[in-house]
Amino acid sequence: MGLLTYRSPSGETRPWTLKEIIQGKPIGRPTHPMLVMFPIAFYIGALLMDLLSRASFPGGPRAGTYAVIGAVAVAIPAIITGLTDRSFMRQESRIRKVATRHMYFQLTATAIFVLNLAVRYSDRNIDKAKPLWIVLDVLGTLVVIIGGDVGGQMVFKMGVRVGGEEQGSP
Repeated sequence: MGLLTYRSPSGETRPWTLKEIIQGKPIGRPTHPMLVMFPIAFYIGALLMDLLSRASFPGGPRAGTYAVIGAVAVAIPAIITGLTDRSFMRQESRIRKVATRHMYFQLTATAIFVLNLAVRYSDRNIDKAKPLWIVLDVLGTLVVIIGGDVGGQMVFKMGVRVGGEEQGSP
């Protein structure tokens, strides 16, 4: 098995499909779980930086803004890999319904942080984070944690391994 091609069960060598690449098959690991930890960490980091700025950490708003930029940037491939995994789940299955709920939470959290970025970007160099930024940080972080819990339920309660061959029970 190579990075660009692999040997199929029938013995032929063929290139990986785009779906297989997005799902991480060339590296033998599902990509969605590898990517989602970064936006979550950046969202929490933005909240911490903004809170610290209110307690005399003048670089906090700028650091928080760059954390939000990083989070949104990494959220894009995380969303793509999650949508790819969801698209191959059986229609009307219980797991797909849970995956859809997870998707709605995470897309909502991303939208909150895109709004947060739009609101804060022009003032990113001020010494103290504005209260609206902190409200958006808290709201977005809570939504992403709830969505992460729903994603965790798919793996740990329902036994679905994202990117695996088995896509859950009906």
